[in-house]
Amino acid sequence: MRKESVGFFAVIAAAFMWGVGGSVAKFLFNQAVSPFLLVKIRLTLSCLLLVAGIALYDRHLLVIKRKDIPYFAVLGMGGMALMQFSYFFTISITNVATAVFLQYLSPVLMAAYAVIWEKEKFTLRRAGAVLLAMLGGLFILLNAGGVAGLNLLGIISGLGSAVFMAFSTIYGRRGVRNYHPLTAAAYSFGFGALLWWMLLPSLWQPGSITLEHWYMFWYVAIFSTVVPFLLYFIGMRFLPPTSVGIIACLEPVIAAVVAYGALDEKMGLFQMLGGVFVLLAVIIIQTEGKQQTKDGCDVA
Repeated sequence: MRKESVGFFAVIAAAFMWGVGGSVAKFLFNQAVSPFLLVKIRLTLSCLLLVAGIALYDRHLLVIKRKDIPYFAVLGMGGMALMQFSYFFTISITNVATAVFLQYLSPVLMAAYAVIWEKEKFTLRRAGAVLLAMLGGLFILLNAGGVAGLNLLGIISGLGSAVFMAFSTIYGRRGVRNYHPLTAAAYSFGFGALLWWMLLPSLWQPGSITLEHWYMFWYVAIFSTVVPFLLYFIGMRFLPPTSVGIIACLEPVIAAVVAYGALDEKMGLFQMLGGVFVLLAVIIIQTEGKQQTKDGCDVA
């Protein structure tokens, strides 16, 4: 299987897991768990799981060059920690559809960066894919009642998550190209967790966290963080940032379906049409990659 295909399916799998994870996070917020606490526990458990797994698998993967410590500190604290918090915070004060749509404005930022700073050729096919993905996300938001739940703080937080996601994807390419994705993920989560422990050193009120909450925390850490981010990093290794961002836009489709089934959030014609638009965007970006490869161009 070609590397581009590996990256394509890896990002799709990551989007699926994140789509489910958004509804799990909303359930926790409905149980009075704060987004501050969730992101701190999520990053901490994820880092511990990865470090333990890497130590058993190949401890040499835990070694990085001293000069790269500041790089991973910026990626973890300035990207991973803030991206996850702003996303969760948006969910907590709006709804899953709103948070996911606003975060997935990031492909526009990634495309702008690629064109302006990397002089990447922005084809009509790629522009059409970005437009379809954004339009699809907007339809999902409108039909999910997102407009009624919009507020200024939610918009700011959601747009912030888009900026931090674009930054993490673009800036993170160096990490996954120079190190194993396991290494990049472990240090990103570690520095992200460190930031939140410095900002919020206290734990939680006794009795406020139940056994059911811990089951959810572990689910979020494993299936909404460690596994999907590893898959996302693999995608970043083999695909351009804009392609990664567009493919990841499948998350709103998945999140809407899960929220419909698990949280009784509305789903109608516009939402289904939005899902079709996102699927078309993903098909376009994937077929563009195949056409470029056929023509002898490197898509990565």
